[in-house]
Amino acid sequence: MQLAENVVQALVWKFTGLKRRCLAAVNQLSDEDVIWSPNENSNSVANLALHIRENARQRAGTVFREIEHTRDRDAEFASDLVLSKAEVITALEQSFDLVIEIVGDFSEEDLLSQPFPPNPPANSGPSEDSTVLEVFLQMLSHYSQHVGQILYIAKARLDDTYVSTSIPKAKPNS
Repeated sequence: MQLAENVVQALVWKFTGLKRRCLAAVNQLSDEDVIWSPNENSNSVANLALHIRENARQRAGTVFREIEHTRDRDAEFASDLVLSKAEVITALEQSFDLVIEIVGDFSEEDLLSQPFPPNPPANSGPSEDSTVLEVFLQMLSHYSQHVGQILYIAKARLDDTYVSTSIPKAKPNS
């Protein structure tokens, strides 16, 4: 197997794992839980899900699927954002499905290409010199951070009833 195929498989596997863990945590939450945040300056699960979706549409969808998109990044982080649990799940599924579908189609030539215009779709993301591989590695890192925040909120909200999305901590002997 060639390196490019390994890279594509690894990216698909990592994005699929993030999706699985994130949805497993969100599915344990209530509508109230997904809009809760520890304070006005912190994000809720709803904020994070909307942010991930809009980021995926902007960075991947506009470039690789010609999805027209106008992004209101400030609205993603509004402290009064209200989404239902079902809306959060839909946003996350749309995000990860779009990214996984796009990544799964990449060839070696695609991974090394630089398809970004002089004014790329994000200030902190790709530049016109970025390769597709660099952009998707950055997206993987970015989404990992936000999925970690979602998992942390789920654990905080559910306490002892939280079911681990990975290897659970060993229970102490009583």
